[in-house]
This record gives sequence, structure tokens and C-alpha cells, in this order.
Amino acid sequence: MQVLIRYYIELCLLRRAPQDLPASTALFWTVLAVDLAVGLVVGLAAGLPLGASLAQDLFEAALMLGALYAGLYLTRHPERFLQSASALLGSSALISLAALAPLSLNPTGSEETDAAALGALLLLAILAWSIVVTGHILRHTFAIGLGQGAAIAVAFQILAISLLGGLFGG
Repeated sequence: MQVLIRYYIELCLLRRAPQDLPASTALFWTVLAVDLAVGLVVGLAAGLPLGASLAQDLFEAALMLGALYAGLYLTRHPERFLQSASALLGSSALISLAALAPLSLNPTGSEETDAAALGALLLLAILAWSIVVTGHILRHTFAIGLGQGAAIAVAFQILAISLLGGLFGG
């Protein structure tokens, strides 16, 4: 277990690549469960109701995994799915855990305080880090540049936020 945690930390520091993971169905399902659990906790910390948080987490995971599989299928590399999906899910869980501290400063609340402003700034930095990490994973998955991977990550975030806002409101 420590080896996997260390791997995901190194992946988030751009020192490892998704192909360093085994192509394991068991690992994929485990990391998916961890990502959904962490996402649920983050949603609750952000003030979402339990059902809404779970629904949004499931929708976002399905959207990401569907887009990844479609991209890999179209580029004729579906065999990379398990490793890439496990890398994306695990890094997402780790980065989401890092977001818990800024969320505790109540940046989404109605009061404007210095702590809330700091929390919002830290969340923005974590979002930027997330985009770079996702770009790094996509770079290795699709054999593209980091900038291209980050651009795809930004486009996906915009799409996901738009769809989540449209489906779940706010």
C-alpha cells in the first residue's frame, strides 16, 4: 500500500508516469472507490448534501472515464485505459485530499474574510496543479506535449463544470 501511495505522490510531482502502474482491474476498481469516497468527503466539506455530492462524483468520474476511453479508442490504444484511468483517479483523489485544508477556511461561504480569501487562492493553486498533473498523465497516455495535455485538461474541466452546473444547478 505504501508503494502505491508513494507512486501517486511522485505522479503528482511529475516524477512518474501512468505506464509505471500495472494494468490491473483490481487496482482500477480500488482507486475508483477511493476517488469516489474522497470526492464525497470534499463535497460534504464544501457544503453539498450527501446525495448531491455522490451524484456529482459519479457523474464526473463517468464523464472522465468515458472521455478517456473514447480518446484511447479513437487513437487505437484502448490497452492503455487501465493504467491511465488508475493514474487519473489516484491523482484526483490525492489532489482532492489536498483541497480539504483550503475548504476548511470556508472559501465558498457567504462571509468575506481573509481566511476565506486565502482558502479561495489555495483552491485556485490546487486547481492549477491538478491541470498540470492531468496534462502530465495525458502527455504519456497519448504521446503528446505537456501543453497539449494541459489544454485538454482545461477543456475537460470547462466541459465538466458546465455539465455539472446544468444538471445539478449552481
